[in-house]
Amino acid sequence: MSGVDLRPDRSTLRRRWRSLAIIAAASTAIVFVTLAVPDIYHSIARRAEEPMQIPAALAQPTVVAGAPGGPASPASRSEPIPAGFPDESTTGVPDETLLTPYTGPMRITQNETVIENKIIVGSLWIRADNVVLRNCRLNYTAWWGIDAEGAKNITVENCEIVGPGYGGDSNAAILGSGNFLRNNISRSENGIVLQGGASLVKGNYIHNLEDKSADPHYDGISVQGGQDGVLIEGNTVIARDTSNIFIKNDFGPISNVTVNNNYLAGTPGINIYVDGRASGGPIVGVSITNNHLVKGGYGYYSVDNSTPTISGNIELPGETLITQPDPATPAQP
Repeated sequence: MSGVDLRPDRSTLRRRWRSLAIIAAASTAIVFVTLAVPDIYHSIARRAEEPMQIPAALAQPTVVAGAPGGPASPASRSEPIPAGFPDESTTGVPDETLLTPYTGPMRITQNETVIENKIIVGSLWIRADNVVLRNCRLNYTAWWGIDAEGAKNITVENCEIVGPGYGGDSNAAILGSGNFLRNNISRSENGIVLQGGASLVKGNYIHNLEDKSADPHYDGISVQGGQDGVLIEGNTVIARDTSNIFIKNDFGPISNVTVNNNYLAGTPGINIYVDGRASGGPIVGVSITNNHLVKGGYGYYSVDNSTPTISGNIELPGETLITQPDPATPAQP
């Protein structure tokens, strides 16, 4: 297990972010790089707020000429994405797709609803099974972009989902379980938060994670209990501060999770967490294989109370080293 982090409890590292300053004397430019110490415990507690429909007149019909995505985040590295991994050109709404304003309900309660080729302004609240969202551009400012808590087998494919970024407080673009394919996700605290059961997360481009909260904990893809039969494959996740992929038994046991052939980069503390120290039950059957990992500030993997299979990964050097503080030294305000 090359690069596996088997450190003891890191509770002393949970307080506040530290900043590193790099002074480039040769060019007389000063670059400040702010990096976060990863928080071990994450919570995805749902806020008691209701989605609101914003008038469709705010969204104009358009023909997609390319996926614009969100503005560049200062915390995202600008290194090119290797060939074969998802990027702006292979995710989101396909070029030449005619999009028209969505005028339907923002609360979806009818099973097998299909929403296709639409501009959606606001959050979708899904409480129905087998719902499909395809070739849509969704801009939202609430806690979730798509809230499918408890819904079974939803599909979100070829969509561009843009959160409020630093202008708001958003947990994730997607909450749910099902099939999440070739989406372009940006400007939220987390990309995809999986619910219980089986899911396929494939071909997505998650990048420019942003949030205005005082202490955000950024993760690209989150698996935090109740999952059985998850495939996370062929995604590009440009993360920051905490992790690209976060697996922890906060809300139940976890079994049979495969993380295969993803490009995981950016400025995370750790690329992949597998943390079985919570009370939700065991984490078993996790495999982490054939991924391309740009080293996080603390390392590639952090494994606690679990025995994942880790093999065949290409471990690339990172651009930034986070120096672990002395536990006896109190964090600076």
